[in-house]
Amino acid sequence: MKLTIFLFISSLTVGAMAYAEPLRIVTEEWPPFIYAEKGEIKGADKEITEHLLHQLGYQVTWKLKPWRRVLREVAGGEADAILDIAPHPEYRARFLFAEEPLSSHETVLFHDKRRPFAFSGVNDLAGLRIGVSPGYLYNNDAFISSDAFFREPAPTFEANMQKLMRGRVDMVAMSRPVGLYTSRSLGISHQLHYHPTPLSQSDFYLAFHQSPRWQKTARAFSQALKAFKTTDEYQRILRDYRLESVDGTLTLSP
Repeated sequence: MKLTIFLFISSLTVGAMAYAEPLRIVTEEWPPFIYAEKGEIKGADKEITEHLLHQLGYQVTWKLKPWRRVLREVAGGEADAILDIAPHPEYRARFLFAEEPLSSHETVLFHDKRRPFAFSGVNDLAGLRIGVSPGYLYNNDAFISSDAFFREPAPTFEANMQKLMRGRVDMVAMSRPVGLYTSRSLGISHQLHYHPTPLSQSDFYLAFHQSPRWQKTARAFSQALKAFKTTDEYQRILRDYRLESVDGTLTLSP
């Protein structure tokens, strides 16, 4: 009898997987929200998104690629959605955003403790060399458009931090939890500070290719995410990745 029940449940599971609709998500590594570790893609926002989309009947595949390629592939329909994208007007015009954000956090300027720089606004950056990620808008148009300082791109967050430690850039613009995670992973967190005045603050979303077929999915995902944020399981995922909310924004706990 037990074997019969097991086989019946197994057939239902296999059947559900067989009829699940595929959904291709691409994004750049952005630890601790999404990243690769020992061949496995993991992260807080990856877990939350996959859990909810599975409940909505989707079988999700994940690819990690450089940010500019991510934008091109979803805009061109080669992939279906982007994880963790800010609602800049340029992106709003190109993609279909879910209404409920996955998270909110600040972009700050990290600097070597041995080489502090004042910062209260973009004007304070004149003549400096700031490490950035290619294609990022940082939700700050003045920062992106100013020609008073140099924006020095690096292919990875680790490369940006290493350039900072070698004095090749003066500061690095990075999401606060991402920067804290990266510096801890490199073993250099004790050598860095970040300015308490943020460069910007933004919500981050799941956004889809601009096709009518994804409108219903975006609405359903938003509703499911809003409800999921009230659960113990949501809090467990944040704890697993050492994330905590401070005044409504996420940061990495000590």
